[in-house]
Amino acid sequence: MKKSLVLFVGLLLIDSCVDRITIDINEDFAKDLVVDGLITDEPGPYTVKISQAIRIDASLPSGLPVSVKTVTMFDDAGNSEVLEQKNRGLYQTKVNGMRGVIGRTYYISIETNDGYTIESLPEKIYPVGAVDSIYYEFESRQPEDAPTEYGYRIFIDAHSTAGNDNYLRWKFVGTYVVETLPQYKYCLSDACNGSYCPLDCSGYAYVGGELKKGYAYNPKTQKVEYVIGRECTCCRCWVTTPEDIPKVNNGEISREGKFNKVYMGHVPVNYYTFFEKYRVEIIQMSLSRAAFDYWRSVKSQKEAVGSLFQPITGKIPSNLLEKTGFLAVQGIFSASAITKKQIYLDKNTHRAEIYVPKDCVRPPREGAVGEDCLFAFPGQITTRQKPLDWRD
Repeated sequence: MKKSLVLFVGLLLIDSCVDRITIDINEDFAKDLVVDGLITDEPGPYTVKISQAIRIDASLPSGLPVSVKTVTMFDDAGNSEVLEQKNRGLYQTKVNGMRGVIGRTYYISIETNDGYTIESLPEKIYPVGAVDSIYYEFESRQPEDAPTEYGYRIFIDAHSTAGNDNYLRWKFVGTYVVETLPQYKYCLSDACNGSYCPLDCSGYAYVGGELKKGYAYNPKTQKVEYVIGRECTCCRCWVTTPEDIPKVNNGEISREGKFNKVYMGHVPVNYYTFFEKYRVEIIQMSLSRAAFDYWRSVKSQKEAVGSLFQPITGKIPSNLLEKTGFLAVQGIFSASAITKKQIYLDKNTHRAEIYVPKDCVRPPREGAVGEDCLFAFPGQITTRQKPLDWRD
């Protein structure tokens, strides 16, 4: 009998983005080790994650991190580096440690605490070509009982490097900046009957029953007092939408190595995504044939979810083997060259009516959500730190 299990394969350290991949797998695979790692031609550190697959109805559906004795990375030039354990199941190279080089081959060796040895097949870093252009098509949709919905369909033109096998993966990374109003945090879950309890990080406090900026409770005097320079520290965040389905080229290539009008994804236009502006970043990654087969299989599994023709088995090809054959291993260690391209969209890119959210307090309050921005967008990757390459 087959049951739905979840593997979250990934922490590909490309701009610290997390690839969370859901795969249907056979119940026999429930105790498999899952390994995910990547080395690129960008500066490290590089990460290898090790976990154990568990059932979707378990208490930790994202998988159980597993510590091992050692994780070592090798190249074909005789270099090696033992990775440092940062957290349980999370191993990294040093910042100034091993560096991926186009044309070289890499693999990892893992020694478990039970004495098993896991090795990946050698992975070569191939040239990657480039993303030539990013462009969009504006679209609108009219739901039956809701305001008109707007968005952008994102496309790219790209090319591969002549003389290579042209196995590529693309990542669509959408990031936008938001501001929230944590001084309007509700005290009760029933918002319509609740009242505001400003978060301490909002920079607001109640003074004589009035919400005022720059005040805070002083535990020594047990009074609410004005604090010079007190500002909100949890209002402004950068939000990144995680990748849903990996994108690999499926033969849509010309003899000249050109990829034309490849669909990357959809950008919704709403109060938050276009609070200021939205950055579309496309990352192009070169793949070996083994890595291409792996991500193509993951893509097929993801696209088949909910389909009448969903594959029965979730076994995904892997380039990892345990030497004795007694320990089952899934996942991948891959090596890629990387190139990136970005564009920014804002409210003037294509003018559309954007509806302002309303709370149901009496009278209704219009504007941003009353929450710490770090926790206001569940399911997204959120940080208070502005990306180093963010264009103001």
